[in-house]
Amino acid sequence: MHFFIIFVFLLLNYTPWNNAYADAEIQPDNTTIDSFTLNYLYDETRQYTINEISQKNFPLQINNRFAQGYLEGNSWFKLTVHNNTQNQHFVLYLSEPFWDQFDLYYKKEQLWLSHKNGLSIPLNQRDYNDTHPAFKLTIAPGDSQTYYLMGSSVSAHIGKLLLYTEKEYLRPTRITLNDLYLFYQGILLIIIILNSFLFIAVRERIYAWYIAYILAFSAFISVLSGSYLILGVPPWSDALHTVGTIVVMFMVLFSGAFLELRERLPKMQRLFNTFALIFALFAVLIALKVPYTSLVFNIVSSIFFTLLLFVSIKVWLQGYLKAQYYLIALIIYMPSMALMTLTFNGLIENTELSRYSFIAGSFIEIIFFSLLLVNRFYDLQQEKIKIQAQLIEEQEIQKRSRELIKSNQRLSIQTRELEKAKKELTLQAITDPLTELYNRRYFADIASKAFFNAMRYKQALAIIMLDIDEFKKINDMYGHQAGDQVITHCAQLLTEFSRKSDTVARYGGEEFIILVPQTSLSEVQSLAQRIKQEVNNTGIVLKNGSVVTFSISIGIAQIKKTQDHNIQDIIQRADQALYTAKQQGRNQIITNV
Repeated sequence: MHFFIIFVFLLLNYTPWNNAYADAEIQPDNTTIDSFTLNYLYDETRQYTINEISQKNFPLQINNRFAQGYLEGNSWFKLTVHNNTQNQHFVLYLSEPFWDQFDLYYKKEQLWLSHKNGLSIPLNQRDYNDTHPAFKLTIAPGDSQTYYLMGSSVSAHIGKLLLYTEKEYLRPTRITLNDLYLFYQGILLIIIILNSFLFIAVRERIYAWYIAYILAFSAFISVLSGSYLILGVPPWSDALHTVGTIVVMFMVLFSGAFLELRERLPKMQRLFNTFALIFALFAVLIALKVPYTSLVFNIVSSIFFTLLLFVSIKVWLQGYLKAQYYLIALIIYMPSMALMTLTFNGLIENTELSRYSFIAGSFIEIIFFSLLLVNRFYDLQQEKIKIQAQLIEEQEIQKRSRELIKSNQRLSIQTRELEKAKKELTLQAITDPLTELYNRRYFADIASKAFFNAMRYKQALAIIMLDIDEFKKINDMYGHQAGDQVITHCAQLLTEFSRKSDTVARYGGEEFIILVPQTSLSEVQSLAQRIKQEVNNTGIVLKNGSVVTFSISIGIAQIKKTQDHNIQDIIQRADQALYTAKQQGRNQIITNV
């Protein structure tokens, strides 16, 4: 890990910069100026005023894409803009949103004017309602204007200054880095939902750690892009490092679970747990602004990632083949994060590669891990199928033995017990354990047969899909036990109101499905209305005396003999109708005709 960091440091420091303009020259054909130079001065005392700064000699000339590292003082930038166009309205934009303070000063008629920005300034008090510092510049055609910028931050003094025409900046179709971050977070949300389903299905701790890791990383992206400010969350200058530490903590816990250290290397698992506690402590200390905590965290995290690399190799060499895929993801992820860390510390140039390669690296790593977890889920399911096959084989052997010795009364009793166990096993295989309704797999078999009978004999067939509204709020407010009571109560109502010829099943989570054969559409709608009304009129009384009331949304679809090819066509239309009911306010019935 350290060797790679040194190699990248040498490589990027020998990479020449692009040619830059002297200061910033705006030409008639320019809408965006993304390459120019700045004069730089570091104020360690943080006491210089704009009058004093304007008299100072700025000793350094730096690129508009800068990385000065972690500094406790103020960074001052001097920029002269030459307007060679007929336009007079421009925007100066900073690429990083996490500066505590980033102010612009300029002189007009011997008076210093200022525009305040940064986390200390609410969005509605800035020149533009932008999470990134953005300043409105007015420069007459043919004129030049000198600007001074002062920034301070507990994070790195890093960023890229861009100069736009105001028309270009306000162009609705302009794609920004935040758009990429938003797309990334959308993918993360999909991955969280997928792994939540997997966790519900198998209840393995590894999925919980991975979900927590992705949630923390999504929060990190929100802080890095400043998008959390749009949600009205108060600005927090230490958020980047605090949340970043939490990301590492959950990665430690996930890595230990994925590499199966508890079974393979128990001592190493205890060490990983210790690292997780240390990183949690770092998050608290950083949030409390304890000096030098971020520096110590960087050192400790480097030690851990080096250890993680060697542990992954050791587990792989022990014969755990999936560790090799973890290593591939890690080898992709670690260099990209190392580049970002080196850039933030000012050790290498701030380039597109060094600053943003972590997006691609982390994306590949997260997709890799997700595929591995899906494959793990598949292996678990295959193992269950194998066990079930062995059980069926054993039952067959028992059956043959029973036929040979059926004259023996004692064996007859055992035979009856085995038959009872077989029925219970069969019932368990086709029913949902919580509601005792049919499960989704068995429903699919029954519904498929009913579909072909309906097509063959030209009979009516309908599907009712229903979902408990805002079920997550019930779980959050009353607890998962209350949520289970709501699901069970709903199942009882469906069983009570359905006919013997109907098939009721739990389709997944808080969603149910009813197969209604040989029934007109109006009768199906009446049945759905009675069910909805009964749900609205009843409630669940908890042990503490609280009463939980809830509603359901219902989607209905009926067979179309000239269009439908299988039962899934009807189910899909019913599901679309259910989705429409949800979108239109819930607690209603929609029929997809």
